[in-house]
Amino acid sequence: MAQPWAMKALSAMTADEVRAALGQLPYLRPEDAALEKALRDRLTLALEAELPAEAALSAG
Repeated sequence: MAQPWAMKALSAMTADEVRAALGQLPYLRPEDAALEKALRDRLTLALEAELPAEAALSAG
């Protein structure tokens, strides 16, 4: 089965990419609890990394 998106290391994914992957997970791998946990953990890290950067931009 062809992948609907390009392969990318989980550690290199942005929060938006992780959200998209989590959105597709129930359709592609509904039984894969380990993958879901890894994606949720990565989403937390990505959000923590991106939010301070956004706050700095808005602070000017």
